[in-house]
Amino acid sequence: MFLRLLYLCTALVLFGNAVGHQVPRRKACPPFSNGTIVVDSYQLYPENADFDLNECLLYFGSLFNASVVVYDPYKAETVFTLEFDGVTRTRPFHVGGVAWNPYTNLISVLVDSAVPHETPDHQISGDDYILGYDPAKREIVWSLNITDVTEGEYGGQQDVEHDSRGHVYILGSYPGTILRVEPDGKSIKPWYMPEKIDHTLYGLTGFAATGDILLASDIKNNSASGGEIYRFDLTADKGTPLLVPRTPMDPILSLDAIYLPPKYEGKVLLISEHERGVSVLRSTDGKWETAEYLGLIPNDPSLDEGAANTASVEISGAIFTVNEWFTDAIVPGTSAGNRTEFPLMDITAKIEELLAAAQ
Repeated sequence: MFLRLLYLCTALVLFGNAVGHQVPRRKACPPFSNGTIVVDSYQLYPENADFDLNECLLYFGSLFNASVVVYDPYKAETVFTLEFDGVTRTRPFHVGGVAWNPYTNLISVLVDSAVPHETPDHQISGDDYILGYDPAKREIVWSLNITDVTEGEYGGQQDVEHDSRGHVYILGSYPGTILRVEPDGKSIKPWYMPEKIDHTLYGLTGFAATGDILLASDIKNNSASGGEIYRFDLTADKGTPLLVPRTPMDPILSLDAIYLPPKYEGKVLLISEHERGVSVLRSTDGKWETAEYLGLIPNDPSLDEGAANTASVEISGAIFTVNEWFTDAIVPGTSAGNRTEFPLMDITAKIEELLAAAQ
């Protein structure tokens, strides 16, 4: 089933007001312990995913098709696909960042230009948008053109997070910026900007929030020594990055998304590393002033050649890696490759083994 949503790419479109928007919560989602999932969805190519704990559905950002695939893991079937007029299967658009907002039950969807990710110097070209989608009404309640703020100086938008005061945070990778959508869904303001705006540099890659703490991964322009994790205070008017030192200082390489599985109450951080797997960090008090590096869960050798670990996601107690194939040949006349099966590898037991060994 496809749900097409009118989306005007040349102007700001507001479908409503996000202030006070609250979809009633229902009972908790059933536990999920089905093991590794193989999502059967032609040209899915997921860059990121998040589980809606209100609707008990999994949302995928279908990167190359620039759409959102909504999947029911309990029934092992696609429920529907969100397509956007003028965006879906239209160059240069991608949909990467997608996240359930636990404070409003809206789904934040990030539509971004592919150009910065595909050019060697991260050329800033094309428009980026942030949308607030109401899964109960199946409609967009607000949307903003991010490029009205960035003015072509920086970009590579690829992740989103939320706070309890109604803000939505947008991560840009080139050179590494954070924008903040105001609670009414009507404006975006820069929240963290590096001292030097140089889009040829590769910086922030992923977000994860717990309470008033925002964690962000920084790839350090693909430094050979690896990347870092920084902590931000979400109550602050402007973001200030504070390094999270880890022990031991094992390198973290080829960073992408980071994730705080709900089952660990903000104390365990999963870091997706494309070619290597998932690094696991722990903050025993959940303050993230320091962290323990517990180890690396390698990519599953059963995955097809070329698999990249782009994100992690929890489904009611079970934790999975999200895997992408960036180098599949594009099917002529389409926007993506010929792949149909996309495995989500269950790493729950391996995380538990690392936690038990660190006791």
